Amino acid sequence: MKIREFQKLDIKNVKSFCDANIGKDYYSEVELEDSQRRSEKNGVVTSFVLVDEQDNNKIHGLRLCYPPGQWDHGKGKKLSPELWGHDLANLGYFQSLFLSSDVQGQGWGPKLSERAIEALKTLHARGILTHCWKESPANSSFKYLNKIGFKTLKEHPDYWIDVKYVCTRDGYPCRCTAIEMILELK
Repeated sequence: MKIREFQKLDIKNVKSFCDANIGKDYYSEVELEDSQRRSEKNGVVTSFVLVDEQDNNKIHGLRLCYPPGQWDHGKGKKLSPELWGHDLANLGYFQSLFLSSDVQGQGWGPKLSERAIEALKTLHARGILTHCWKESPANSSFKYLNKIGFKTLKEHPDYWIDVKYVCTRDGYPCRCTAIEMILELK
């Protein structure tokens, strides 16, 4: 397995990976193309994939991350800028972290995120904002982010309700809650 920058040539494989591991059509190819393009700033790429080079570069993980100035909302539209302590222009955004079930629990999630954090530090981000999935199995999303230093700001019920996809937890529309969190960077 290898972690590398999310490249344009990965779009179709990332789409298939997302459909299988998140829910059909959570991301469209057009949306992934936009995400891949917005992940780069000043020659620094902030999104990464976990690939199996022995298996035709099969995708096993994805960390989508946007640098400061390249995002203005998450997958849902609810934000609490009054709680951030920084303006939008100084914050990166952790959009998504997903791993296939066959690599979960092996430390790949933190490694993908560490690469994104280092890239954001290179771009002088003051912090990282994210919305985690409260209903993730065993609340793993929140626990993981809390463990690496993210602090809770606010909960947003029905955060993904306007996203046209079939949620793996409750179908369509998604009624899951997002927890808005922030990580201060030094």
